[in-house]
Amino acid sequence: MTALTLGLPSTTAVMHPRGRLTKERFYTNTKVGKRLRQHFIEDIDSITMLAVIREQETGIPAGPLTNEINVIGLEQSTEHPPLEVMEHIARTRDELTRHRSRILFVCMNGSMTKFAVFRNANVAEGLTEGSVHMGEPVECESARVRLNGTDLDAVWDSLCAETILGASDPTRVDRRIVSRTRIMRLTKEIDQLERRHAKAVQIGQRNRLWDELQAKRRELEQEQQGETL
Repeated sequence: MTALTLGLPSTTAVMHPRGRLTKERFYTNTKVGKRLRQHFIEDIDSITMLAVIREQETGIPAGPLTNEINVIGLEQSTEHPPLEVMEHIARTRDELTRHRSRILFVCMNGSMTKFAVFRNANVAEGLTEGSVHMGEPVECESARVRLNGTDLDAVWDSLCAETILGASDPTRVDRRIVSRTRIMRLTKEIDQLERRHAKAVQIGQRNRLWDELQAKRRELEQEQQGETL
């Protein structure tokens, strides 16, 4: 996997072997626990800087919050998504750059690829903590990165929206992530209530479960309507 195969401009490419990053640099001389160290050792074969997206490479100006976006390839050793590894790398990079650099991870496992991003907390939009979000798997040969936006803030939000939500529209990404999470939770709860209601024998229990089910359905409908606003 390279910047060019991802569809990125050649000016952003970090050529081999300059892009190869040793795993040890991310956990040596840092406050990394034994468990996280093992994830680096056991879950990752290699870490490679594939591309650096900045104004000088793309002509896209920096935004108020984003100076650059790094594209980092992770060659996996196992089926386990390296969530802890990505979070550590993203948080460390965030602190080193005074919160102005972002990372798009390209997780490669055999012939399949998943994009992943670390999204910082945005309490105003309901996102109470930062976490890693992974996209759906695609064939490596089909994986593409598209730079949509008038500045790097918009490009980053667009990349996150494409990865997490399957749509490149950067509008209120964090609010939409929160809404998507709630919809998934409510859908699961409704499915569980429907099954419990179908099995219930006592009239009182069936009525109570029915009321709960209707309340959850209304909540889901309101959330779905809010997501489209």
